[in-house]
Amino acid sequence: MRWSKLKQLAEGFLCEPLQGRVQYHWIIHRKSHDQTGTFRITFDGDEIFRASDIPYNLAATSRGQELTVERAIDPLKWDSDWRKMWESNELKQLHAAYDDAETEVRESGLYPAGEIIGLLFDYIHMPFDKALTHEHPFIRAIALFDRRLGKRRRKDINVTDEKEIVRSFYKLRDEIEG
Repeated sequence: MRWSKLKQLAEGFLCEPLQGRVQYHWIIHRKSHDQTGTFRITFDGDEIFRASDIPYNLAATSRGQELTVERAIDPLKWDSDWRKMWESNELKQLHAAYDDAETEVRESGLYPAGEIIGLLFDYIHMPFDKALTHEHPFIRAIALFDRRLGKRRRKDINVTDEKEIVRSFYKLRDEIEG
């Protein structure tokens, strides 16, 4: 689906007071060697959420290197038989460390832009009740801006144990509608 159509559909789900005030932006950095991207949500022109490939990749790589040192993982040994290298214990441990690093970085609130675009696509196709209880905090957060969320149901939502993005989106919606 083209970005312009996805943006139109996603912004079409916004509640009346947020229509035209909240906008989704996706920027592709075409001159970067791997065309990284940045996804932003703005409210009255001010950024309220950002997911960017470069900060995410830097944080995940840095944390992966830290986990490699913390876990005392031996460096991968070169072998002319690539199957031995591919099946080595060191490579499995390195993969586990970097997978754990990516999980930690996501839990801290940094996300790659491509992941968020995929989640936005999923959001416009999922039932609203599933969006409110989805495992990813971004889906739960944008569900709080949805026109299908009424005042009574919103008052029943408890965000004290939620991630920062969910709490801030809830607070914004609460301030707008009271």
